[in-house]
Amino acid sequence: MLAKSRQYTLPGKPELHANVNVIPTGIVSVEIIERQHKVDAEFDQLTFESKGGVTRLVCYSDKGKKPCWDLGMTNEDARDLAKLIETAEEELEILMRDL
Repeated sequence: MLAKSRQYTLPGKPELHANVNVIPTGIVSVEIIERQHKVDAEFDQLTFESKGGVTRLVCYSDKGKKPCWDLGMTNEDARDLAKLIETAEEELEILMRDL
C-alpha cells in the first residue's frame, strides 16, 4: 500500500497545476502549486460533479451539504483520479480483511 501521486493541469486561465496524492488510508491531499495552497479530505467526503468538459472534485464537510472546497479538472483527469481512489479503497479493504 503506497500513496499514488499525480500532477494535473487544471482547466481555465491562468493555467494552474495541482499535485494530488491519494493515500490508501482514505485521504486525498491536493496542493495547487502556483498558489502554494493545500487541502485534504477523506474519501467519503469527496464527490465528482460533471458539467460539460469540466468535472469538479467537491469536498463536503461531515456536518452539512455546504462544500468545503472544490477543484475543477478535465474529465479525463477526474476519471484517472477516481480510479486511483477506487484502487486505494480496494487495497485498504483487502488489507483490513487479511488482518
